[in-house]
Amino acid sequence: METSDDQVGCAVGRAAAGAAAATSAAGLAALTLGLGYLDGTGLFAPENWPDAGVVPGSAGSPAWATLVYLPLLIIGSTFALYRTLRSARSGVRARWVLGAAWSGLVLTAFGAKVAYTLLLLAIAGTHDLQKAETARALLAECGLTGAKYALFGVFAAAPAALVYRIVARRAIATARAAGAARSETEVTLKPPRVGWSAGWLLVGAPAAVAAADGSFGWIGGRWSTLILPLGGLAGSWAVLRRLRAPVARGLADDRTGGATWWVKCATLTAASALGFLAAFVVDGVVNGFGGGLYPIVGALMYVAVGAVAGVCASVAATAWALARPVVPSASAKRLAGRWAEVSRPARLSITACAAASAIGLGLLPTALVDTPAAFPLPSAASADGGGLLALTVLRADGEAPVIADSAGRQVLLRGVNVNQLVDYGQPDPSEPTVRPLTDADYAEMAGVYGFDVQRLNLSWSRLEPSRGVFDQAYIASVRTAVDQAAAHGVYTVLDMHQDTYSKYVTAASGTTCRIGATPEFGNDGAPAWATLTDGAKACGFQGRDLSPNVEQSFTDLYDDTDGIGAQLADTWGVLARAFAGDSAVAGYDLLNEPGPGNAPGVTSALLLGRLYQQIITEIRAGEGSAADGFHHLVFFEPSILWSGLGFDVTPPAGFSSDPDLVFSPHLYSQSITMDQGLGVTLTTIEQGFTTAERTAAAYDVPLWSGEWGWFGDQAQDSGRFDTFLDTQNANLLGSAIWVWKKACGDPQTGRSDQSSGGLNPVACPAGTELPASATETVALSQAYPRSAPGRLNTLTSSATGVDLRLAGSGSGTLDVWIPGSASARPAVAVHGLTGLALAAQPGGGWRLTAQAAGAYDLTATA
Repeated sequence: METSDDQVGCAVGRAAAGAAAATSAAGLAALTLGLGYLDGTGLFAPENWPDAGVVPGSAGSPAWATLVYLPLLIIGSTFALYRTLRSARSGVRARWVLGAAWSGLVLTAFGAKVAYTLLLLAIAGTHDLQKAETARALLAECGLTGAKYALFGVFAAAPAALVYRIVARRAIATARAAGAARSETEVTLKPPRVGWSAGWLLVGAPAAVAAADGSFGWIGGRWSTLILPLGGLAGSWAVLRRLRAPVARGLADDRTGGATWWVKCATLTAASALGFLAAFVVDGVVNGFGGGLYPIVGALMYVAVGAVAGVCASVAATAWALARPVVPSASAKRLAGRWAEVSRPARLSITACAAASAIGLGLLPTALVDTPAAFPLPSAASADGGGLLALTVLRADGEAPVIADSAGRQVLLRGVNVNQLVDYGQPDPSEPTVRPLTDADYAEMAGVYGFDVQRLNLSWSRLEPSRGVFDQAYIASVRTAVDQAAAHGVYTVLDMHQDTYSKYVTAASGTTCRIGATPEFGNDGAPAWATLTDGAKACGFQGRDLSPNVEQSFTDLYDDTDGIGAQLADTWGVLARAFAGDSAVAGYDLLNEPGPGNAPGVTSALLLGRLYQQIITEIRAGEGSAADGFHHLVFFEPSILWSGLGFDVTPPAGFSSDPDLVFSPHLYSQSITMDQGLGVTLTTIEQGFTTAERTAAAYDVPLWSGEWGWFGDQAQDSGRFDTFLDTQNANLLGSAIWVWKKACGDPQTGRSDQSSGGLNPVACPAGTELPASATETVALSQAYPRSAPGRLNTLTSSATGVDLRLAGSGSGTLDVWIPGSASARPAVAVHGLTGLALAAQPGGGWRLTAQAAGAYDLTATA
C-alpha cells in the first residue's frame, strides 16, 4: 500500500508533469505555426505551409502537414514528456526537465517527419524512385527537421521546464504545510540504468554518413569521409558519457515501462546530435569555417547528421533489446564474461576496428556504384556545328571531372544568358517583353566579349501550347539561334526556363494577401494546361517565387498529377530529337530554378530528382532515335532556394547514373540572395563557389554556373563583380551571366526603372539604346582559354586589362581568347607549346592557337 508521502509525491508529479506537457504543447504549436508563417522558404522553419488552410484541397496540398505532421509532433512529444516526467524523481531540477523536453522533441520531430514524408511519397507514387537513394534522402530530410527543432525547440522546452518547477514547488510547499510530504530531495528509490551503450553509435554513424553524402554533400571538404564519422563518433561518445549520470539521477524506478526506453532513445539522439558538432569543429579547422554566417548553416547540417546517427543507433539498440530474450541467458552470460576478460587496450583495438568496418560499410552504397561508359561521340563537328566539337565529361583518376570536347580538351564555357525567345507574361500590353534576336547579337558576343556559350532560355508554353501539340515554328526559331551562334563559335545550352512556374499564375484583380505577401504576377514557364494551382492563393512571399499557387503548381509537377511531369519529359524528348546530332548544342538545362514545392526537401530534392530522371530518359531516347544522334551534356539545378540562399538540399546523389551530368547551381551569393536584403551575408562569393564545388564532387560531376550577376549600383558592385571572376578563374570554371538583352516590358524590369538592365540596356520607357557598362565589358571580355589540351592546372586573368597566365598538361590544340583591337597585338610568352598563331578576329579581339604535347604554360599581356 502507498504511504501518504507516496500519494503526495504522485499527486505532485501528476500536476507538474501535466502542466509542463501542456505548456510544451502550446509553445510548440505557436513555434511551428509562427515560424511556418514567417519563413516561407521552409529551410529554417520546422515546416512551411504558408496560406495553406486547414483542410487539404488536393492530394498534394500542404495542409496535410497541418493534419498529419503537426498533430504527430505535438501529441507525440506532449505524451512522451508527460510519461517521462511522471517517472522522474520528486523535486527534479528544472534543467533536467529542460533536457528531457528538448531531447524528446528532437526525436519526436524526426519521427513525425518520417511519417509525413512517407505520406507525401505515397501520394506522389514511389515509381521510379531508387530505394537506396530514397532511403538516404529521407533520413537526411528528417535529420534536418530534427536539427531545426534542436535549434528552435528550446523555446518550447524552456517554458515547460519553468512551469514544471513552479508547479512542483507550489505543490510541495502546500503538502509541507499540511505536514504530509517528504523532503523534495529525499529519495528512497534506486534509479534505473539509463542510456544505450555508446557502441550503438557504430551502427548509426555509417547511416548518417550515407545520408549526408546523398543530400548534404556541400558540408564536407578535404578528409570529410574520415572527419564526419570519426569526429561525430568521438563527440557523441563524449556527450553520451556526460549525460548518462544526470539523466539516471533524475529518474526513479520505471513504473510506466516505456518511459525509460524513451529516455534512452532521446538521450542517445540528443547526444549524437550535439556530438557531431565535434566533427564540424574539426572540419572547420581543416577546411575553414567559411565566410559570412555560413558557419551557422554548417553547424546546423552537422547537427542534422548527428540526429540521423542517433535515431539509427536507437532503432538498432531497440531491435537488439527486443531480440535478446530469444538468446539463451547462459550464452549471453558466457559472452559477457569473455568480453570482460579482454584487456582494456584489446577492447579499444577491437572497438576501433569495428568502427572502421562500420564506416567502410556505410560508404559502400556510393563507392560501389558503377558509372556507365559514355555514349560514343562524333570526332568531327556536325555539318551545322560551326566547327564546334561535341562536348562530354572527362574523368581521370584522382581528379575532379571536367567538361571537355571530343578531342580531350577541357572547355570552360563562358558566356551569357539569352532570354529573347522567352514567352513572358505582359504587365503592360503596349510594351513588348523581349527584344529581337539577330545574328548581330552573336557577332557582338564573340567579337566584343569573346564568349563561347549562350544559355538560350526557352519556354514550355511556346514549345507545347496545347497538350501533345508542338510548335514547329518555335522550334525552328530555336534552330536559327543555335545555328547563328555556332557560326560565331558560340555553343548553346538549351534551357527550359521558368520564373514563378508559369505566366498563368497571375493574381486576379482585387486579390488580398496577408501581411508580408503581395499579389503574384506570372512571369514565364509552363503552358496553361500544365499549370495546376488547385485554387491556392496567388500571393508572393519574400519574392515572386514563394507564392502558394506557384508552389502548388510545382508540387503537382513533381507528383506527376494528371501526367504533367511525364509530358514535360516528352517535350524534352522532342527537343532532343531535333538537335540529336548537333555538336554546337553543348547540352540541356532541364529546368531553371525549380520551385521548392509545398514540402521542401521531399519535393525539391527527392521528387525533383525523379522528375529529372524521367526527363533524362526521354532525352536519351530522343537522341538515340536519330541516325547521327549522340549524348549531349545534361545540366541539372537545385531548387531556387539555392539561388536565394547560396545553398540547399539537392536531389540525392545517385538519382541518375547518366555519365554526362553537370551540376549547375546559380551563384548569386552577395548579389540577390535574401540575406542581402537583411543587410547580412549568409554565404560569401567564395563560399558560394566552395559549397557548389563540394556538391558537384559528391555527385562526381563537373560544375558550371548557369546564372550569376549584380543588378544594382555598378560602381558599388564592381569589386564583387571582379571577385566573382577571380574566384571563377582560380577554380577553373565557366558560367553564363544574366542577361544579354532585356526589354522595358519584361515583367522582371521594375515599373519605375529607368533602364532595362542587362549587358545591352535600353532606356525605359522610351526603349532607346544605352551604352554598356565599360567596367563590366572590360571585366567580362577578359582573356581566357576557350579549350585547353588535357587539363588546366592554374588560371589567372585580369578584370581590368590583358594579363593572362595559365598552365596545364595534355596533348592537342590550345585555343585562347584575348581582348583588344587589331592594332594592339598582345605580347605572348610560352613554354611547352609549338606552332603559336595569333589571329585578329573580325569583330574584335584575338584568337591564339598553339600545340601542346605535355606540360605547358602561357602568359599574355597587352
